Amino acid sequence: MSNHAIPTEPQDDPSESIMAALAHGMTGNPQAGLALLKPFFESPRHMVSLCAALAESTAMVIRQQAPDADGFAIVALHDNTLADVNDMPAGERFAAQFTSSWVNGQPQTAYALFDALHAGGSEQDAANVADGVLALYQMAIASMQSLTGRTSH
Repeated sequence: MSNHAIPTEPQDDPSESIMAALAHGMTGNPQAGLALLKPFFESPRHMVSLCAALAESTAMVIRQQAPDADGFAIVALHDNTLADVNDMPAGERFAAQFTSSWVNGQPQTAYALFDALHAGGSEQDAANVADGVLALYQMAIASMQSLTGRTSH
């Protein structure tokens, strides 16, 4: 039997770091996964690339589950009640809107959303970006778990 340990250090290939981070999240260790994503925060270009990769992970599952759909929307829930996406915290709203744009084949809109969230440069803007990436990461993990039937419990 071979050992298929999930990497615990960032990999030379960024896609391997992202896949390892998702694997950690799917197996109940999201903090280890987040540590692998740290190098992506070195520049806005790397961050938006990470956002795109995480959104694509979610989008792949959505498209597979509804291959004949003409378009997709993200439904916002709070305590299992339909919520207005505009009432969501900035980071979570960004993740929902970025993913919706991405899954609908509108990457330029997704990139514009990232630019708008990141543009301010304040500490609050940085916190919103971090919250948005975390929400995208959590969405990708949940999507992959729904695809595989694997949970972190």
